Amino acid sequence: MTTLVLLSDLVFKSNDKLDQRIRSLFNSEQPSIGYIPSCSDPERKYFEHTRRYYNQVGIDNIQYYDLDLEYEERTFGSIFECDAIHLSGGNTFYFLSLLQKRNVFGLLHSYVKSGGILIGVSAGSILTTPTIEIAGYGEDADENNVDLKDMRALGLVDFEFAPHWDGSEDTLNSLSKYTRVNRTAVYACQDGGGVVINDESVELYGNVRRLDYRESGSNHE
Repeated sequence: MTTLVLLSDLVFKSNDKLDQRIRSLFNSEQPSIGYIPSCSDPERKYFEHTRRYYNQVGIDNIQYYDLDLEYEERTFGSIFECDAIHLSGGNTFYFLSLLQKRNVFGLLHSYVKSGGILIGVSAGSILTTPTIEIAGYGEDADENNVDLKDMRALGLVDFEFAPHWDGSEDTLNSLSKYTRVNRTAVYACQDGGGVVINDESVELYGNVRRLDYRESGSNHE
């Protein structure tokens, strides 16, 4: 059982169908979500934005778990008791370096394989894929300020994810070139859209395009 939600951004009142689908993934009437920021959020600015989003879809129990400056090994483990784990947006290279530093890869794998829901936004979505190489590609690429060498990510899916697609064919052409060079498949996703993986099924919401070096065409919904 693998349940993943890959979002480009958290946009309020943008896609009721997607919001309802996310809520439907939870069996509990009062589900809990553990939030992991891409770097410490001392003012809880981004956490608060995320909390309000989940409150809007009817989920009130959101807990903050830091892997960076406020990391506490003793208490971090309780995140795996939550119904879902949310990986935030931010700098993908820095976020991956934190996952490596805190040795949570295996724990996240076990969590998902045992039925836990993993929700990513932007960088968090990229982290569910085999590699974060795409985070360093294109005009709006993340800076690799931590000199990260190992780009391997969680590998929970067999494709890559390109958030914040501007809707242009130029960007799709650039991403198509990326798929050919790297022999991979990429889902390009506009803000407000998302990809939901539920076992073997891949559901597209909003403006999402699949680009695959093995296919001449592309699929979208």
